Amino acid sequence: MTAPQPPWVAPFVLDSPDVPRERHGHWDLCLPDADGPRPLVVFVHGGPVNPSWPASPRDWHVYRGYGAQAAARGFTAAVVDHRLYGVEAYPQAYEDVLEAVEGARADERVDAGSVAVWVFSGGGPMLAPLLRERPGWLKALGATYPALDAFTDAELPQGFRPLELVPEGTPIPLVFTRVGLEHDFLAAAQPKFVELMSGGPVEVEVVEVPNGVHGFDHTDYTAESREAVELALTKVLGHLA
Repeated sequence: MTAPQPPWVAPFVLDSPDVPRERHGHWDLCLPDADGPRPLVVFVHGGPVNPSWPASPRDWHVYRGYGAQAAARGFTAAVVDHRLYGVEAYPQAYEDVLEAVEGARADERVDAGSVAVWVFSGGGPMLAPLLRERPGWLKALGATYPALDAFTDAELPQGFRPLELVPEGTPIPLVFTRVGLEHDFLAAAQPKFVELMSGGPVEVEVVEVPNGVHGFDHTDYTAESREAVELALTKVLGHLA
């Protein structure tokens, strides 16, 4: 069996269209061909990551690919590098994400009132403050193979525990991509989260990838994987259109 490629090398399962990409501090902005401000999708990588790796997540093909796909479909996209270097760093990482959101929202090419935040893997705990605080600009959420409970020997920091969340407020869609071959240490919390949200204001739409593994969007080059990513993109962007 061939060893999986490091995430900074592994290709995205979809094509990455050639779109303008600008570097702004710790985040990149991918731009559509548009005459006016367009809604924004913010892609939030997982972790913890190692700052000594040869490329940070905004330069990984998978996140560049998501950003390019969103821009090619007429939306602006921010691809964020945040400092989740350990489980204790969630508050700092979340501040990095909010700083990137505010920086992108200040750009005249962005519709500042229409933003989706899409978390991946270890970025999942950031759903808790996003749903608790519910910024006025937040119109939709995405979560792909997310961590939703403690996944190391360390507990998640207070405020970053989605299974302790009691959602309130107006309805908000959350597009949840779930893989059938998830890591055991992540799989148990995912149905608990979906059940917890059931009947409340968080309207969970599940995209199933029955034969997918964690990281399927840059490891499993199958029709099932491509169709799942296409469907998740269509759903998240559709809530901003």
